[in-house]
Amino acid sequence: MSRNIETILDKRRFVIDTVALISYFAHIFNEPSKISPKGLLYIDTAFKHYDSNYLITIPSIIFIEIFDKWFRGNTTANEEFRAKFIAEVFNPIRASPNIEIRELDIEVLESFLDLNDQNINLENRDKIVLASAVVLKSPLITSDTKIKYYLEKYNIIPGIIS
Repeated sequence: MSRNIETILDKRRFVIDTVALISYFAHIFNEPSKISPKGLLYIDTAFKHYDSNYLITIPSIIFIEIFDKWFRGNTTANEEFRAKFIAEVFNPIRASPNIEIRELDIEVLESFLDLNDQNINLENRDKIVLASAVVLKSPLITSDTKIKYYLEKYNIIPGIIS
């Protein structure tokens, strides 16, 4: 999504992972929230307040992860969930001036390649999310223990909100 660059520069940016997005929309996914009230407040403020000082960045890989887990088969229940997801999750994301979807670009790919610790062994999707936060120099909203451990060890972004 394109955004006015002056507007983006005035905002505090946060990158979120799949768990954070699912936690914010817990009522849609029928999943308990795994993100702190503070993290949920940042996301909620960005969604609900047009003039929010927060900008939420969602790496596009998050949607692939959601599609892999939640959009399997051609059942009626799946089609109903797909329609609900589009109406209550995707469309509000697209409509919000404070939410952006970040594509996988060369900067993120280069950062992704630098995230290499055989002992922690992050999944590729998690590495893309983390690489996005590194490139954007932004805090990450996540409850993923491997990512948190990696960040404790390497301290490569401004912070983590779990």
